[in-house]
Amino acid sequence: NFISAYTNKRTDEYGGDIHGRSRFMKEILEGIRKAIPSDVAIGIRLCGEELLDDRGGNTPEESLESIKIADKAGIDYLSVTAGWQESPVSVISRDVPMGNWLYIAERMKKNIKAPVSMAYRLFVPEIPEKAMAEGKLDLWEMCRPMIADPFLPKKIMEDRQQDIIPCIACNVCLARLFRDTELCCTVRPSLGHENEVEWGFYGFQKSKTKKKVIVIGAGIAGLQAAAIAAEKGHDVTIYEKNDHVGGQFSAAAHGPWGDQEFQRMVNYLKAQCDKHGVKIILKTPVTKELLEKEKADSVIIATGAAPDKSIPGSDKKHVVSLFDVLEGKVKLGQNVVIVGGTGAAISTALYILDKGKHTVAMVDKPKKFGLDVNPSYVWRYMKKLKEGNVVQMLQSAVKEIRDKEVVVEGPDKKETAIPADTVVLANLAPNKEVGYGKYAKDVYMIGDAVQVRRGTAAIRDGYKMGMRVDFFPYQTYHRIKH
Repeated sequence: NFISAYTNKRTDEYGGDIHGRSRFMKEILEGIRKAIPSDVAIGIRLCGEELLDDRGGNTPEESLESIKIADKAGIDYLSVTAGWQESPVSVISRDVPMGNWLYIAERMKKNIKAPVSMAYRLFVPEIPEKAMAEGKLDLWEMCRPMIADPFLPKKIMEDRQQDIIPCIACNVCLARLFRDTELCCTVRPSLGHENEVEWGFYGFQKSKTKKKVIVIGAGIAGLQAAAIAAEKGHDVTIYEKNDHVGGQFSAAAHGPWGDQEFQRMVNYLKAQCDKHGVKIILKTPVTKELLEKEKADSVIIATGAAPDKSIPGSDKKHVVSLFDVLEGKVKLGQNVVIVGGTGAAISTALYILDKGKHTVAMVDKPKKFGLDVNPSYVWRYMKKLKEGNVVQMLQSAVKEIRDKEVVVEGPDKKETAIPADTVVLANLAPNKEVGYGKYAKDVYMIGDAVQVRRGTAAIRDGYKMGMRVDFFPYQTYHRIKH
C-alpha cells in the first residue's frame, strides 16, 4: 500500500515519488538487517508489474526501482509477483498461458543481485526448469500446485510426473479463501483430511476382501472411483459408451481461454487407472445382459449429465448438445441460440464466438448468468460475452423450438420468437441409468448422475466412493434400491 501510487496518496516523506513511497519498506528492511545475524536470510515479496498503470498504479519502471531499493537495503532473495486484486487483466487464472509472467522475473534478474523466485502460472516443472537454465529465474515457487499435490517436488525428483495431481487453475481454493470458508481443492478431495487414514493421503491400505467392481461411465467421477478402488486391491472394470474417456471434462477442454487445462486432470486419472490395473472398455454401452454375465459384487453408475430435452421441439435436426459443439461435431448456422446460462453454456458461447462470426443469444431463467462460475472468472467471461455482442435473455425461458426460430417467454410472461438456425441445449439433467439394482449386491450413483453440480463435487464423489467400496452400506451416495 505504501509503494503503489494507486494507494499511497501521502504528501509527507513516505509519499510522493517512488523513492518516497519505498521509504517505509527500506527502513524496515534496514532495521531487520541490523537486528538479526548476517547468516539469517531476509526475503521480500514485491510486485514487478502492477498492471494498473491505466488506473494510476506504478509503471513497470517504478516497480523495478522499488525492487532495486529493496535489493540495496540487504535482501537475500526476491519473490516477484504480477498484478493486483484490482488489476483489469487476468493474472493467475487458466486463461493466462503458463510462463506468461517470466519476462518480469527476467527483468529483475538483470537488475538486482538477490536471487529471484516466482510462482505465477508455473504449473508444470518443464517451464521453470527451462527458465532457470536460461537465467531468467533462480527459484520456482509453488502455491496452488502444492495444494493440489503436496508431494509434487518429491514426485519430480523420483521422475513420477504421471503421478502428479495437476492443478487446473480453477481457483476454487481462492474463492473459498475469500469467503472465509474451509479450503477445498477440485482435484484433491483429501485436502483437509490428511490425518484421517481412510482418506489415503499417504496411500490406501489394501482391502481385506477383493471385490469385482463395475463402473459405468468414464467421466471424472467414474475414473476417480475406479482408480481408488483398484488401488485398494479390487478388480475394477469401466464401461464407457463413447470412444474416449473424460466425459464432460474432456468436452470442456475444447473450450477457449485455457479450458484445455481440464484435460490434464483427465490424463492424470486415466494414468492412475492404468497404473492400478483398471480395465477400461470403450464403445460399449452397459446392458442388463452384460451385467448378468459379469456378476459383479458392486456397480457404480457414473453416467454424468445429458442435455435437458424437455422443451417441445428438442428432437429437431438443428438442435444439438453443447458437447457436440465443443467437440466440433456439428456445423453451426448463422443464428445460434444457447439454452442455458451456466458456466458450461458460457464456455460454449465463447467457443462459438472464437470459431466464427455467428450471432449468439443465450436464454435462461436466473437473474444473472454464470451463477456457478468462480468469482475470479465470471467477471471476465461476462465481459467477453459483451464484447462478442451476445444477446443475454435473463429471467426468460425457451417454450418451444421451431424450424427457424425459438419461442422465448420473457420476465413479463410475453412470448417472443427469435431467429435460430442452430439451437444448443446447454442446460443439463442427470443421465440416470436405472434397473441395474438386481444385478449386483450394491449399486450406487455418483457425480452428475445424482445431481448436476461442479467438477469439484464429481471428483469428490468418485474419490469417496472408491475409498468406501469396501463398506457400501455407508449412506453417502444415491443407492439404488432393489
